[in-house]
Amino acid sequence: MTVKEVLNLVAEYIGETDLKNCTELGGETVATEQQLEKLNLLLSCVNDVSQSLAMMYFPLKFEEKISNKTGKILFSTLKQPLLEILKIVDEHGYDTEFAIFPTYLEAKNGDLTIVYTYLPKYLSGFDNVLEIQEGKVSKRLFALGVVSRYFLLTGMYSDAEAWENMFERAVLVANRPKIAKTIKKRRWL
Repeated sequence: MTVKEVLNLVAEYIGETDLKNCTELGGETVATEQQLEKLNLLLSCVNDVSQSLAMMYFPLKFEEKISNKTGKILFSTLKQPLLEILKIVDEHGYDTEFAIFPTYLEAKNGDLTIVYTYLPKYLSGFDNVLEIQEGKVSKRLFALGVVSRYFLLTGMYSDAEAWENMFERAVLVANRPKIAKTIKKRRWL
């Protein structure tokens, strides 16, 4: 799912269908200065929703193999911006203990696999692909969050609250475990 796809849906939700015609969102007309300001505000809302979904509801997991020779692993050497370390596994597949410090972590020497959650990168273009959990976060769910943030930033607080409620309900539905419910067989007398 791209930023462009989400913003096309957002434009429908907020009643700004003229934004869909802008070249930034795949249309044929050049955006005016006012439309560009709106699109940039919507892009910042996309980044905000992306960060909050990854932090609170649908964490992005990453597994990275590191050769640790000094006992210290700097957070800056990791490929993704670290949010939370889930576990560290040694070369034999056993979980290993570690200690976290402000800029690094200490773990035993050797080849380690770090499993951690991370924050998505800040998106600066409309053609960028969103980093989300596939199958959990739909385009509609993401657009509901963007619309809510947009109305909040533009001062339409009652609309923002209504859209935030729809967003939260959609998140709850997406987060609901998929359990098959069955009814026990009963005997008729």
